[in-house]
Amino acid sequence: MGARVGIFGGSFDPVHRGHVDTIDAAARRLRLERVVFVPSRLSPGKTDPRADARHRVAMLALALEGHPRWSISFEELDREPPSYTVDTLRAFASRGDDELWLLMGTDTLSGLDGWREPEEIVKRASIGAFHRAPFAGAGLRVPTIPGLASRLEVFDAGSVTISSTEIRRDLAEGSSLAGRVPDGVEEYITKHGLYRAEAARF
Repeated sequence: MGARVGIFGGSFDPVHRGHVDTIDAAARRLRLERVVFVPSRLSPGKTDPRADARHRVAMLALALEGHPRWSISFEELDREPPSYTVDTLRAFASRGDDELWLLMGTDTLSGLDGWREPEEIVKRASIGAFHRAPFAGAGLRVPTIPGLASRLEVFDAGSVTISSTEIRRDLAEGSSLAGRVPDGVEEYITKHGLYRAEAARF
């Protein structure tokens, strides 16, 4: 068996402290040797990301500075959309024998049974789910997927209330991000004028 590798996908539009701090906690909890961030080209059922892929990747690269065991994969950006997680896991599995951990919030976990080939996802990777409201504590919903119970670890990664949607809205209104994004990301957003003229889209 190879290394324990975390896979964390999303639009990262933009990446924020919630992403970084949560994955830092997850990596410690699950004893991950590496974490791979996988920016999506277009997630099923979602609208196009606000920022172009090159900007999202550039911001992600800034956010990952100081984390030598974290990297970015272009797996979904290089593939025709929509971006299905099961295809991504198959691609990772074909390239080695690493022990894969798919990282997600419990809000995402609650709908995992509606994803493409959920049983195959569970066969390909263990699931590391960090608490996210409203699916936390008594509100936690674990979907019924064969094999999931033995491949799932749910844990607390700290209180994360930041969202990319909220950040985009605040930027469109001219508000400060007040430390909600990693060093360098706010400067990058300002330099490239991202999200500023989008107030009508929220």
